[in-house]
Amino acid sequence: MKLKFYLDEYLIKLNGISVILLLIFGVFLVSSATAVESQRIYSDSFYMIANHGLAILIGVGAFFVIKKLNYIYLFKFLTPVVYLMLIVLFVLPTLGINLFGSTRWLEIGSIRIQPSEIAKPIIILFVARQLSNIHTSEHDLKTILRTGFIPAISIILIYQQPDYGTTATIAFIVFIQLLFSNIKLIYPALLSIGGWFIGKYFLMSAFYRAERIRVWSEKICNEGQELLGACYQVHQSRIAISSGGMLGLGPGTSRARWGSLPSAYSDFISSIIGEEYGFIGYLIFIFILSICIITFFLIAVREKNEFKKIFISGLGAWILFQSVLNLGASVYLLPITGIVLPFVSYGGTAMVSIFVALGIMHCRVDD
Repeated sequence: MKLKFYLDEYLIKLNGISVILLLIFGVFLVSSATAVESQRIYSDSFYMIANHGLAILIGVGAFFVIKKLNYIYLFKFLTPVVYLMLIVLFVLPTLGINLFGSTRWLEIGSIRIQPSEIAKPIIILFVARQLSNIHTSEHDLKTILRTGFIPAISIILIYQQPDYGTTATIAFIVFIQLLFSNIKLIYPALLSIGGWFIGKYFLMSAFYRAERIRVWSEKICNEGQELLGACYQVHQSRIAISSGGMLGLGPGTSRARWGSLPSAYSDFISSIIGEEYGFIGYLIFIFILSICIITFFLIAVREKNEFKKIFISGLGAWILFQSVLNLGASVYLLPITGIVLPFVSYGGTAMVSIFVALGIMHCRVDD
């Protein structure tokens, strides 16, 4: 028993250390990657990193407040929060602001939030609640329908923004949570097959997404011909990473941040890692990130509380899926999706949402 306790404590501490290291890594990267853009837009090179730091502080504050709560206490507010989430996602196309062809953001005074990021911990919490409350007399299909109704509506609303990356992320999270539940394996397996065909259909339903997939699948960017069109970001990302060599150009010396690489501080923050810290720094970062992801799933496997096991598996799936998409896109092993790198990329709503989920992960389980 003591060995088991020490092992669980070790995993939790290792997970916490890896998260802290990723945050520190992210602060240095965002400070460098946003300096030029921040000076150009706000006439203050520290404006965006200050916002990033503020988001971390708010997130840490939310983490310490939530972790002191009993997880059962959270259920009292879950239903109205879920309804509020759906209402916000529904009215977002009308009341939100359109940036880069998508209506994903809502402005409240001087604050800009991304409701789809806030939806992630809410959906993970909702699904964990539903799957941990399985009645012995209830068929698995009925449980899946009861569990999947709210996430399905959320996915449809987020897809309409359009935001296919977040749509795919939420679908993957729910799928992993089903795997960690007491649902028979055959049902998640069948859902994954159906989800693959449905996801592929909607992925190819918009011309710009279909074209992006075509360019990636046909490896057009590897031919070195399309330098200014669909392959522009790919080439610039590769140039940034390759220019770092083994040891990198050094912290704060990125050349890509001067405008050659769009979204260097968010979608392509991993390219700045390779440029400033080199191949060695990139490997160290991936090692820390891997430890973080692995410990999430190990903690989930060893968790005795059914709700927390399913919730933590969803959180681990969130970090895993977005990390794979972001890192894969930077070296073009995967198509570009516009997904941020958890704990690292610039984005206040995403940062606070992750800390809220971490708080729920560490919340009390006593009655």
